[in-house]
Amino acid sequence: MRIPARYRSVTFDQWLPANGTPRVRCQSYAASWPPERPLLFLTGEKGTGKTHLACAILRAAWERHGVRGQFWPVIDLLDRLRRASDPDRATETVDDVQEQLLRVPLLVLDDLGAHRGTEWAEERLFALIDARYRDGLPLVVTSNVGLLDVAPRVRSRLADAQVSTVVPFAGPDRRMGAPRDAA
Repeated sequence: MRIPARYRSVTFDQWLPANGTPRVRCQSYAASWPPERPLLFLTGEKGTGKTHLACAILRAAWERHGVRGQFWPVIDLLDRLRRASDPDRATETVDDVQEQLLRVPLLVLDDLGAHRGTEWAEERLFALIDARYRDGLPLVVTSNVGLLDVAPRVRSRLADAQVSTVVPFAGPDRRMGAPRDAA
């Protein structure tokens, strides 16, 4: 599922507080399958637990429903797409990558907005998010940027209340030894 080593064993129970809105919303997303609203946008400052809960969703989807997903940091995904578009380095095509990402039952895109926003990168990300949006395919996106700072075409999909849930995260950076009861 490509979950990074640091997050392979994370669970919802490890994210505190137990009644914190982000945790409750993420648990609700993973409770039944497929989720009622397939898009989930986790947004907030760095270190507030977005990636933790996104990985907990991947784990829960597999353990509870047998649904396999994939975790892709946006920067890594864009690097893969760049390699696929380079005729001298390509071992797969951009279409192959796109098709594979559309077949995965649950996709997590981590750190949207951390990439260099070239026109090409924005187009590739929009194509992927739009395709999953149109087909109602489960997609979890984490970002340190707010919804208003996301490219307008992507924002309109992530903000569509009929298919998407936006979950704001707040509190201090948990990586810096902050108390785990914030948020």
